[in-house]
Amino acid sequence: MDKFKKIKKNRIKYLCLSILFIISIFIFISPSYSATIKVEHNATNQEIQSLIDSAKSGDIIQFKNSTYNEISLIINKKLTLKGNGTTIITNNSKENNGNANIGNNTFGFYFTKSALGSQLIGFNIISNSDYAVIVNSSSLTMTSNIIIGGQKGGVLFNNSKDSKINNNNISNSKGYGINIINSKNINITSSNIKNNNDSGILIYKSLYVSIFNSAIFNNLKHGIELIHSNNTKIVKNKIENNYDGIFLSNTKLANITDNLINNNKRNGINLNDRTEKSYIINNTISKNANGIQLNGKSINDIIKFNLIKEQKQTADTDVDMFETGNGIVIGDNYDPSSSFTIEYNSILNNENFGIKNKPQFDEVSVGANYFGDSGNHICPRILASILTAKLSASGELHLFDGKKQTGYIIGADQRIYSAKKIGTPSKPPNTSSNNTNSNINTNTDSGSNGNLNNASIQNGTNNAKTQSNNNPKKTNTTTNQYSVGDSGKPLLSKVYEVISNQIAKAMGENSILPYLVLIIIAGIFGLGYLKKRKI
Repeated sequence: MDKFKKIKKNRIKYLCLSILFIISIFIFISPSYSATIKVEHNATNQEIQSLIDSAKSGDIIQFKNSTYNEISLIINKKLTLKGNGTTIITNNSKENNGNANIGNNTFGFYFTKSALGSQLIGFNIISNSDYAVIVNSSSLTMTSNIIIGGQKGGVLFNNSKDSKINNNNISNSKGYGINIINSKNINITSSNIKNNNDSGILIYKSLYVSIFNSAIFNNLKHGIELIHSNNTKIVKNKIENNYDGIFLSNTKLANITDNLINNNKRNGINLNDRTEKSYIINNTISKNANGIQLNGKSINDIIKFNLIKEQKQTADTDVDMFETGNGIVIGDNYDPSSSFTIEYNSILNNENFGIKNKPQFDEVSVGANYFGDSGNHICPRILASILTAKLSASGELHLFDGKKQTGYIIGADQRIYSAKKIGTPSKPPNTSSNNTNSNINTNTDSGSNGNLNNASIQNGTNNAKTQSNNNPKKTNTTTNQYSVGDSGKPLLSKVYEVISNQIAKAMGENSILPYLVLIIIAGIFGLGYLKKRKI
């Protein structure tokens, strides 16, 4: 019996080795089936569309550094389109080889749902069409494009998800620069959105949209317009010379952190209709008509650690001049049942009030804020605790709430910092578990004050260093010898995953044929080997 088991065990062993051997040979010697298809100079729209239609999923469409006119292209598979500075002039005709009109919109590039994972890289697009680019697919990446014009907008994302816009310049459309509708997990980074006739970016009925490290300026309406959308992140952007810098209406869990919001015609940030759990933290809001307006029902919104300064009284708005020049203002549509936290902000040198209420509303209560040396310019209908600053022996300005020391100081840049040399930023909770870059570092360098370099803002209640995962469990690598790293996957599963991905890449993701062929070949090889050994 033992001999029989041994023979059976050896057969299985040699069969498995044979299968792995054949698969390994296939993986490492199989050629890549991705092709580069070149678009010649002066190719017509119909010729380019034919190249796209005949290409295989995963191919590269390489444009020459040239100018292509009257372009309207449909991409219906995974392709990488490379421009290398190519100029595309789009067509606005409804009759352009049947391509220009889908969903009653004309376009330069249209990515259908089948174009999952496509890329658009390095084009200069001059748009005479409704949109330069329409994205109806997911996992699209747009990189290093210059997009000018558009009758309705520059770029439209409609029912898209997991897509990225990185290092693009989008300007001079007659509508929105970027229009995001019914989409999820769209990430905009390091881009310039400017000189559009509507808002720079519209986010409508969408989830987990992130805007990082971008400049949004000189748009006729708002810099960023956020409507009926949740879990939005607006972090480390420069938002200038728009009507409202950021406009929110019917939103939840908006994270507005570390932005420069300056010189906007009306409000730096405008909270309208209903906003819930907005985190407006550590922004510099200056030289707008008003800094922040509360103009609806605010539910647990948090406004903390902002520098709100030098708002200007101006007649160049649609409201009375006396309603401008305020750091924070209660708007006409404010709901008195609102609940919010406004505290530990530096509200300085605004030409009207630091915080202003309307005469028709009852007194509004806010937390402790710093208004400068005297605390002047606080509206009588605002109940506010005024933080005062006292110089310590070490030369730091410590903040006091009455006689109680708060644990915060005023930095050389007039911001409020933790009195500790090393602290934790006061930042909102991680509201987006599946969004990219969900852990945001809001550390602020105060610059000239040597005692505050690399100091961070704290929330006053938790001085311990926080992490997105508190007390993470240590991985016990000895209890499961088949685990790889921290993934916890069995080693054989990991090997299978790698092999499967390589085969799919080489032979096509939708083909089962390579798997069957490999199994048959390996089986024949293994049985032949076993027969020869007479096992």
